[in-house]
Amino acid sequence: MKSTLFSSLLLFLSFTACQSPSSSGGSQASTETSSTAAGSSVVTLTVQEFAAQSSKGTILDVRTAGEVAQGKIEGALVIDYYSPNFLDQVSQLPKDQELYLYCAVGARSEEAARLLVQQGYTKVYHLQGGIQGWSQEGMAVVR
Repeated sequence: MKSTLFSSLLLFLSFTACQSPSSSGGSQASTETSSTAAGSSVVTLTVQEFAAQSSKGTILDVRTAGEVAQGKIEGALVIDYYSPNFLDQVSQLPKDQELYLYCAVGARSEEAARLLVQQGYTKVYHLQGGIQGWSQEGMAVVR
């Protein structure tokens, strides 16, 4: 089952990666949305947007334990995306709760966010640039 889920996710990500991004006609918004097959979407937030909004939900750090040991966003729940029981752990969270995901640089959290939307989560956000972007903007991390 896990290999089927992984294969499906890989196929989905391959399909979406080949699509051309839509343009917003001249003005650039700081928040981007990437649609998923389920009709819901993952919203990409800048550091400032993430800092302002994430207190309304659960902040989810999807990095490995070794990465988290270097520092994390205060109050973040740590669930390693690479853990074999990632979905089991996340399934403990209500599907209509706002989830704010981040990783090291943003790619893994976006992938995890898309997976959560496929699982029925409806309010999923991810941090553009990950904790690296967070730190570069002078935002605090805790150990």
